[in-house]
Amino acid sequence: MRAPLPLSLRPSVTAALLGLAAVAVGAWWWGCLCLFSTGGWNAVRLAPSFMWHAGVNPYPGPLDGPVTTWIYGPLPILLEWPATLTHDAAAALLAGGVISLALLAAPMALAVQAQAGPDTPITARAWAYLLALACLPAVNLVYCQADNAAIACGLLAGALLTRPGPHTQVRLWLAAAVATLALWAKQTELGPVLGQIIFIGLRDGKRAAATQALRAAATGGLAGLVFCRVFGAEGLAYNMFILPAGFPLLEPAAKIVHPLYLGFVLTYVVAPALLVVLLAPRLFRRDHPALAPVLVFACSLPFNLAGFLPIGGNLNALHGAVYLLPAGVLWLAARQSRPAACSWPALAVLAAVLVVQTAGQWPLPLHLQQTGLRQGAALARQLRGEVYFPWNPLLTYFSEGRFYHVEDGLITRSLAGRPVPPSVVKAYLPPRMCVVAYHRYAIDGYVRGLIPVDAKRTTYGEWILLSWAPPAPTR
Repeated sequence: MRAPLPLSLRPSVTAALLGLAAVAVGAWWWGCLCLFSTGGWNAVRLAPSFMWHAGVNPYPGPLDGPVTTWIYGPLPILLEWPATLTHDAAAALLAGGVISLALLAAPMALAVQAQAGPDTPITARAWAYLLALACLPAVNLVYCQADNAAIACGLLAGALLTRPGPHTQVRLWLAAAVATLALWAKQTELGPVLGQIIFIGLRDGKRAAATQALRAAATGGLAGLVFCRVFGAEGLAYNMFILPAGFPLLEPAAKIVHPLYLGFVLTYVVAPALLVVLLAPRLFRRDHPALAPVLVFACSLPFNLAGFLPIGGNLNALHGAVYLLPAGVLWLAARQSRPAACSWPALAVLAAVLVVQTAGQWPLPLHLQQTGLRQGAALARQLRGEVYFPWNPLLTYFSEGRFYHVEDGLITRSLAGRPVPPSVVKAYLPPRMCVVAYHRYAIDGYVRGLIPVDAKRTTYGEWILLSWAPPAPTR
């Protein structure tokens, strides 16, 4: 009589552990979607897609409006466009959250599949994918930002280069085109372009690298011509390059060691950089399967820091380590030769990661929290032309079909040394403005200077209302 298989090798146990892991990761991602759909910042970042859908330029010039907070490329505006087909702000944020998460989940699946060798068991690939989803920074899951579209392009470009098979002309052109699209998502996303050029140079020689650089220039330039035609070259240049160039730099060491940032920097910048340095003799071989993502990570670091260090730069800019995830999690999931032997270690690592991630977003909601948005929608309908939502532009879009200035956009231009003229500020505020509505807490920012000092403060559900006498009707 044959002895029973060890517990870790039973297919039923492996399937059960994979199912448990999938449920845990799904719960984490669902909680992030619930946080995403509460409104505020994400509504501000979705507004440019709605503006483009409504025929309003999301890239206004220095004397135009309404002013947005969008100082990135146009690709995310197009990718989030399906959210504009919804019927209210709550549904729009839910749809936008699903799109934002899909921009990470789908390319990551393709990247893991491309990075896996032909002998990698299907169970190891599944574990690797779940680990990658769990390890993605929470800031990329909870907030709408240009980085997700840039990461998606970088992962897809890497998958095109690392998947088995010869580097045909079609694959090389596609890899160049997708990598340069990352630049039209976020203008500092040079890592995928430079990384793939260096990778091809190490594998195939300097001439091949130069040819790939020309492919990138050609495809990126063609995309730029299309985007300039659609959105206007002047507005794109002003918002993508002129405004960001005006942001003052903060003292690097002070910002990096700030308590809000230090843990993230150690986890997603310092630790992977040290690993790459320690393993450099092994990794920097032309035949190593992790060479391409390592090069992309290394090339991304200086540009990630360039996006993080100016005033207003945040942790989402430090996402270069995401490009290492497919290779890293595959190594962890498939490091043992037996197909199911990695189940218990992988589950333990996954559980530890999810505990840390959840603690960072605690309390993590597991149901949609959109009561405030529905209350805000009622306010917008009742006070058309009178109420101003500085951080919730979709509410007045759905009630009035109009866009007003976003407060963060006004702040952004002031920080860049290019404040919006008072006449332009006034032109894109509600015509009979006498109520300013903030969700949950009032922000002491630019708009407070537009509110009379004797404004009355009241609450409506989750909203704080600052109101004053309406202006006299004009004849």
